[in-house]
Amino acid sequence: MTPLRWTNCYADVQASKHDVTIRSYFEDVIVPAIATLEEKISALGRSESPGDVFAQADMEDVLRETKLAFGLSIQSIWERQFRAYLRGCAKELRPDEPLENRVTRADWKDLQKHFRNLRGIGLDHFPSYQTLDTLQHLGNACRHGDGASAIELSKRCPDFWSPVPPMYTEMNLPAPKVAPSVAMMDIPVE
Repeated sequence: MTPLRWTNCYADVQASKHDVTIRSYFEDVIVPAIATLEEKISALGRSESPGDVFAQADMEDVLRETKLAFGLSIQSIWERQFRAYLRGCAKELRPDEPLENRVTRADWKDLQKHFRNLRGIGLDHFPSYQTLDTLQHLGNACRHGDGASAIELSKRCPDFWSPVPPMYTEMNLPAPKVAPSVAMMDIPVE
C-alpha cells in the first residue's frame, strides 16, 4: 500500500480516540449484556419447570433482538463519529464552502464523496473499507428490517443466518429461494 499523505486537521486528533469509545462500549456494555442473557437462557434450559422451556425460547428471541440493537448502536456511533470527523475537516480545510451542512444530511454514498473531496483519497482505498461498508448494511438491516441492505448482508455474511432446510412442494419440486429475513438473523458476537 502506498503511504497516504494529507494535511492533518484537528479532526484527525479528535478521531484518534474513537476506537477507545467503541472498544469500551463493546467490552463494558455489549459483552456483559449478552453474557447475562446467555446465562439466563442456559439457566432456563437446565430448569425442570415445564414452563421454562417456553421462557427459554422467548429469551433466545430477546438475545437475537439485543444483538440487532447492538449492531445498530455500533453502526450509529461509528457514523456519528465519521460525520463529526468530516465536519471538522470541512471546517478547517474548506471554511468558505457550506460542506458542514451537507455532511450532516448526507447518506452513505455522499459521505464517501465528501471524504474523497476533503482528503483526496477514496474511503474504499483503506483496508477497513469492506468492514465499514458491511457495518453500514448491518445498521440499515437492523434499523429497517428486510430490504436491499439485508439482501446484500446475506450475500456478504451468510453465517448471520442459520441454515434453513429446504421445503418441498407437493410435486417434490424445491421451493423458490427467498432472501433470509432479518427477523431470523443472529449476529455473532465476534
